[in-house]
Amino acid sequence: MKISEAQNIVKKFAESNGWKDEPNIDKFDHLHEELLEMSRHLRYKNEEERKEIVKEKKDVFEDGIGDLLFALLRLSNQLNIDAEKSFENVSNSIINRYTGKKE
Repeated sequence: MKISEAQNIVKKFAESNGWKDEPNIDKFDHLHEELLEMSRHLRYKNEEERKEIVKEKKDVFEDGIGDLLFALLRLSNQLNIDAEKSFENVSNSIINRYTGKKE
């Protein structure tokens, strides 16, 4: 699935549930909460413990990543940002930065 398709699914879902696509701080808080929820499992653990936890709780991290993606796409809609274009621009920039290529 393309990012633009996922963004459209989120938009349609929000519309069908009467959710407004106006920017609000709640989406930023939601993203922060989801990141904290996942990081709590790994905080204060050494590398070996983190590897084991990731194996044992893979479903927790999969759900967390899904929640983050949904919330990011929702925020993108609220801010009227094409998430796919944004990702392409940033990924190209990061790749070029770390490979020494200039755009």
